Amino acid sequence: MLAHLFRCQPRENVIVSLDSALRGGHILRPELRDIVRQLPAKYAEYLDLVDMSSESGLETKARLRLRAHNIPYRTQVRISRVGHVDLLIGERLVLELDGEAWHSGPLAYAEDRRRDLELLRQGFLVMRLSFSQVMNQWNLVEAVITSMVARREHLWSARHRRDRLA
Repeated sequence: MLAHLFRCQPRENVIVSLDSALRGGHILRPELRDIVRQLPAKYAEYLDLVDMSSESGLETKARLRLRAHNIPYRTQVRISRVGHVDLLIGERLVLELDGEAWHSGPLAYAEDRRRDLELLRQGFLVMRLSFSQVMNQWNLVEAVITSMVARREHLWSARHRRDRLA
């Protein structure tokens, strides 16, 4: 099935599926390498894009799109009193990617707001994106992120360091 996926789907969708299969334990990385070896050579680069730390297809899509623009990010970064954040761009711009299934109930909603407030207290910038924003409005999201990166807002400033936020 995975071998067919490479030939039938756009690269981004293939990587989403591979991330999910690896994270779910449905396939091991050596088995995936064996599958890719049997495919045309152009698919070998897909292995470099797979990251089983992505917890959702939204995270995978966002990180692939950031990578395409050479925007520095890390996945599933642990931040004190917050826990893991989906993506951290540079040093302080947090992207949280919320599918409705996991973030729509009152407890999840309240916890997301608590985390956002704590991140802001610590000097982080928080961008909480919906499924629709990632899937249908990425051009706008990308424009905002690239402008923030261009202004170096994703990095701790000397003032942040002086005030011990960094």
